[in-house]
Amino acid sequence: MEHDSAALNELLQRGLKAVPVTIFGEQVVVGFNPRALALLFGIKDDANVGLAAAAMVAKFEIVFAAAMRATRQLPPERLDWVSPERERTLRQFTFHLIDRAERALNAYQVGAYTEEDAGRDVSGVLGLVDFKRTARYGEEVLRRVKGALTGSVPLDLGRVLDTYMGPKTTGELLDLALGHSVHHLKQLYQYMSLIGLEPLAPLGPSDLEGIAVPTELF
Repeated sequence: MEHDSAALNELLQRGLKAVPVTIFGEQVVVGFNPRALALLFGIKDDANVGLAAAAMVAKFEIVFAAAMRATRQLPPERLDWVSPERERTLRQFTFHLIDRAERALNAYQVGAYTEEDAGRDVSGVLGLVDFKRTARYGEEVLRRVKGALTGSVPLDLGRVLDTYMGPKTTGELLDLALGHSVHHLKQLYQYMSLIGLEPLAPLGPSDLEGIAVPTELF
């Protein structure tokens, strides 16, 4: 606990309010950004980092289908169950799991992605919804992602956007949103085990190939 408090104090002293964050000397990388981390640690970075649009759509379909499947398994009496490590209700958590992708699409339209985008509250967007409504929202977001990437005028994945993590291309921002959903889906599986549920058809390593996610669960 003392270690956690010291780390939190250091982040606050640096004016950092978002996690994950990597600090190496005086350099800081906010968010899980494989390209920036590779540069930070002097690791050769593949110029083709990121999934091509068709592959990205396929991965979003796999991940969101699994997330919505798990969300629909959750019993309504667990809406206000609080996750132990973040003190966040399952109502908020399941919404947060899928909302980054929608905000990435919004950033493409407005040119910026803010900390507020990264941490929207479900009650301010959907209201005090149940798990079924959250799952429907996930399906809506997936339809928007598919339309944006494969429609008649697809997104320019190379367009650079302003974000609270620094400049990011649209492709990078969507990659980060996808990895974010996977990371939280793994956490959701853990939460389900804590409340006595077994996920239906959980994703395995082969489903997640090509998606960059943190190795630590929490």
